[in-house]
Amino acid sequence: MTNQFAPDAFLSALSSRDFGRLAESLAPDAHARMLLPPGPEVRCGREEIARRFEGWFSRASDFEVMDSRRVEVGPRTRLSWRFRLSRDGQSREVIEQVAFVSVGPEGISDIDLLCSGFLHEKSAVASFSDDAAASCSLR
Repeated sequence: MTNQFAPDAFLSALSSRDFGRLAESLAPDAHARMLLPPGPEVRCGREEIARRFEGWFSRASDFEVMDSRRVEVGPRTRLSWRFRLSRDGQSREVIEQVAFVSVGPEGISDIDLLCSGFLHEKSAVASFSDDAAASCSLR
């Protein structure tokens, strides 16, 4: 895989929960800095990073990709995704993550990720609607 396709390969693999392919989109010595609701976390190496994503999403049922995007931001790429899923087979949750990634000759080399956490669907949908309706102004 050429490095320019690594972000698309990452999003595709994550959306289909193919964690082997997700690992292949990462450089062997990739680093991930993740800001998660419990606190910051660092993972190193393609396999360790892929296993972290696998831990979040592999056992979920009713997995649905609500949104995913890729945007170039200078030398980095912004990836985002929003999933609806059930981890317990009963309640539905929504999770959104945003990652800024750097790509090197062997794939994605650096990931800086921000995670919403798993939110109960009703409160998450209300929050997303409120965010869309809110206006932002600079003071």
